[in-house]
Amino acid sequence: MTRLSVDELFKNHSEGLALTWIGGRQGGSREMLLENNPKLANVGYLNLIHPHQIQIIGSYELTYLDGLDHELYQSYLKQLFENENLVCLILVDVPNVPEDLFNAAEFYQIPLFSSQLSGENLINYMHTTIARLIAQRITLHGVFMDVFGTGVLITGNSGTGKSELALELIYRGHRLIADDAPVFSKIDPKNLSGTCLLDNMNAFLEVRGLGVLNVQALFGDSAIKKDKYLRLIVHLEQMSKKRLWEIDRLQGDYSNRRILDVDIPEISLPVAPGRNLAVLLECAVRNHSLKMQGYNAADNFCELQHQAINSN
Repeated sequence: MTRLSVDELFKNHSEGLALTWIGGRQGGSREMLLENNPKLANVGYLNLIHPHQIQIIGSYELTYLDGLDHELYQSYLKQLFENENLVCLILVDVPNVPEDLFNAAEFYQIPLFSSQLSGENLINYMHTTIARLIAQRITLHGVFMDVFGTGVLITGNSGTGKSELALELIYRGHRLIADDAPVFSKIDPKNLSGTCLLDNMNAFLEVRGLGVLNVQALFGDSAIKKDKYLRLIVHLEQMSKKRLWEIDRLQGDYSNRRILDVDIPEISLPVAPGRNLAVLLECAVRNHSLKMQGYNAADNFCELQHQAINSN
């Protein structure tokens, strides 16, 4: 079970959620329980029957509350703020904070926020954030890159040139996500999201002979990216002659690697003097993209060859 305090929520996500802390600051230590439990909803619009831990109040909810008689209105406020699962309240599309809500937040020490986002965008952001926090995680050895918009993990034994390849790709305009130990989270049954294990460390790349480089300082902000879905693994391998002969000349050395019960396509690239690995990796990514669209060059080649044979 994962817990997230209101103070942590505001510190780490106030910018993404466009939050302003209005009242109830004494309740910053209140904790949200993050788990896949339908009986304990994480975030949603105002609901007194099945209350969420984070209640979103918009103009429609306020209009409804304002239409109640005073006694019933006060009863609803008491029911809202005395719920033991309530962590905080967020107002959206509300230009002026109702005095009764502010006073109740102060009295019950329930954090009260306002957000510039729409309710739908705020809920979507929170659901994505919560999914990442409670997701299964695994740390893998390699360099995680964004190549042509595709999340690519470069793996291989020590000395195969992973960092040198990553540096060449960055020089060619691609982006670094994490070096050496990227962490991957299973955010849904089919997707793994990869990022740097340590915050604010995704700009650093260690290259033998050069030491640690800050690629953001060297190449600019466009040289790094915070996270990306893992779509392809490229494994660098120093192959023996026997291993080279075993590679399918038409289809290449393709397989699947299972990570957290998700199958990720993997390509093995032979490492040898004179091979331009950056170009090969770029072509591998483009070819993988074509395969995802249903086109296979080897199948097309065989089909055209059969047509040529039959026409003669």
